[in-house]
Amino acid sequence: MRVLVLYNDDAGLLGDASLDTAAVRDVLDAAHGVAAACRKNGWEVTSVAAPRAPGELLCALSASRPDVVFNLVEALGGDARLEAGLAWLLELAGLPYTGSPPLTLSLALHKPLAKAVLRDHGVPVAEGVLFEHGDEPLPTCAPPWIVKPSREDASHGISTESVVRTEAAARARARHVIEVYRQSALVEEFVEGREFNVAVLGEGDAARTLPLAEIDFSRFPAGLPRLVTYAAKWVDGSPEDMGSVPVQPSGLEPTLAACLESTALAAYRALGLRDYGRVDLRLHPERGPFVLEVNANPDITPGEGLARAAGRSGITYDQLIAGIVYAARARANPAEISSRH
Repeated sequence: MRVLVLYNDDAGLLGDASLDTAAVRDVLDAAHGVAAACRKNGWEVTSVAAPRAPGELLCALSASRPDVVFNLVEALGGDARLEAGLAWLLELAGLPYTGSPPLTLSLALHKPLAKAVLRDHGVPVAEGVLFEHGDEPLPTCAPPWIVKPSREDASHGISTESVVRTEAAARARARHVIEVYRQSALVEEFVEGREFNVAVLGEGDAARTLPLAEIDFSRFPAGLPRLVTYAAKWVDGSPEDMGSVPVQPSGLEPTLAACLESTALAAYRALGLRDYGRVDLRLHPERGPFVLEVNANPDITPGEGLARAAGRSGITYDQLIAGIVYAARARANPAEISSRH
């Protein structure tokens, strides 16, 4: 089988924030890991950095003649809003590819729309409002609020300064997001409580959760709001990185764990994710779980979150990649045995 590993290799991001390029570099690590796993599975592998020009991309796809495309593209030309465009091209080319379909990628990236869909499906999400200019009415819920770009992933635009407690601070931060990231800002309730990551494999009714991970904020810098910032994710050794470590949850009652898992599955299915994804939740001490984010294209680098969760359930990295590839093949060739996933 011929597998094409497709990834983005952008010089920078649309917001032109210098630190943000660390997340782009991480895609290269994922591409190397996936390609190595494919080779270990006995497949012929080609890796290609996706060009922004559709014609060039189609030529690259035609030249490689893959049986399956492993789609790791999170942006084109540094613009995360074009993530779904790559999946549309794969659809038009008639090529089997891994991961979620274009509509899901678009929806998951557009936080206000995703929240609306989740709310319609009964999935609990925080109250929020969209700021296009910075002078819109604030949420009716009491502060603190968190201000974030409305169409970014990988914690782009999220720092401890994103959590605000006054109207003036909320408007100033919203205008910063609008100017730097060239998109609207989402101002929503900052949900206090424990934070969990739930990795999910599969599609529809067959989707299943992997073992939960909790963010340990016990060493987070004192006096700062506890959240997974961009620095926590991508600046190795920073105080925020050292203070937000994913761990196996301790002291979590089985009924509460089941509630977190069922909420994550409901969010995953509501947005139509497939093959793999990650749902981030906060557990409010009185109101229960809230979905913070549904990531349809999470980091799949060896040793990182999703791969660690798979390992805890007895799935090696090579097996994880094989299952995802076989699922994509089965969609194009229903006669194939998809149970290998």
